[in-house]
Amino acid sequence: MRKKIIFIGNSIVAGYPWGKGKSFASVVRNVLKGEGPEGLPRPEYAKQTGFDIINKGINGDTTSGIAARFEHDVLSHKPDIVFYLTGANDFIYREATPDEAFANLQSLAARADEDGIVSVYITPTPVDAGKAGYMWLSGCGISYDAVNRELEYFSELIKECGRPYVDMNLLYRDYIEELGDPDLAYLDGVHPTPAGHEFMAAYVLEAIEKEELYK
Repeated sequence: MRKKIIFIGNSIVAGYPWGKGKSFASVVRNVLKGEGPEGLPRPEYAKQTGFDIINKGINGDTTSGIAARFEHDVLSHKPDIVFYLTGANDFIYREATPDEAFANLQSLAARADEDGIVSVYITPTPVDAGKAGYMWLSGCGISYDAVNRELEYFSELIKECGRPYVDMNLLYRDYIEELGDPDLAYLDGVHPTPAGHEFMAAYVLEAIEKEELYK
């Protein structure tokens, strides 16, 4: 039986600036179909279950923006699973505190529960404060160190709530440390490189198996 998965969130879900075809959600789709990329083999569960992947990432989106389009972009498609990656823009644009953003997220997941949709949170990737400071909305008075602290606290709220999650906030920090150079992980201090998207996809695929979301 085929499973329908929706990925919803901000510009990272949308694959900015590379386009949705290079986003981690598209990498997940390609791997599940057995089409690569090299180094990410098709998991065994994908050979038993077909998957339809829908990417609903929008550049600049926030948790309140996702809430406004949730009926149209998620519920109307009747998915089995929805992955959420959001939060960074709430803090960059000062639209919500971590507690407020988390409350928005929990409200969406509760609505999905009513339709039998499994919600999986992806904690937001950290930003490289130095690089973002001069390459992303420079001159706007944004403290990216403060944004990182809020992203980390928001991630802790996610991890403590009892829902399935992929801890990309921690995993991406480990990825940067392993690379030894944040320039290899970020385009502009905020958005991952294509290699970064592949890294993210590997852990989403692992979560599908770990949580047995293919059943």
